[in-house]
Amino acid sequence: MAQRFGNVKIYFPNIVFKIIPDARLSKYQAAFRVPLNINKLDIKDYLTHIYSVTVTDVRTVVFPGKLALNRFTGRKERSSRTKKAIVTMKEEFRYPAAPNVDADFGGLEMKYERMRMANKLKGWT
Repeated sequence: MAQRFGNVKIYFPNIVFKIIPDARLSKYQAAFRVPLNINKLDIKDYLTHIYSVTVTDVRTVVFPGKLALNRFTGRKERSSRTKKAIVTMKEEFRYPAAPNVDADFGGLEMKYERMRMANKLKGWT
């Protein structure tokens, strides 16, 4: 049974955790790109309630934005900051399988639609 940490029930979370594959981590760890306004307790609470995993440790780091030259103004601008969380779990972490684009997201339909549009335009000169 999952541990309960907060009083707030989360049904449809409005935050996005992006899994970052990292070969340097152990099999009990996973790295995520998380929003800047999320703290360690929120990360632990989110993963425990949504995915029913037992989180033992959370470490976060905020990376500064990178400097780049704006080609229109010629000024140096900094991109937005990002936050990375490394989560240690009690169970072994397995990355989810890659989605099948053709079956899950209509890849074949898009391919045939592109072919149909290309054939449609062949007669135009």
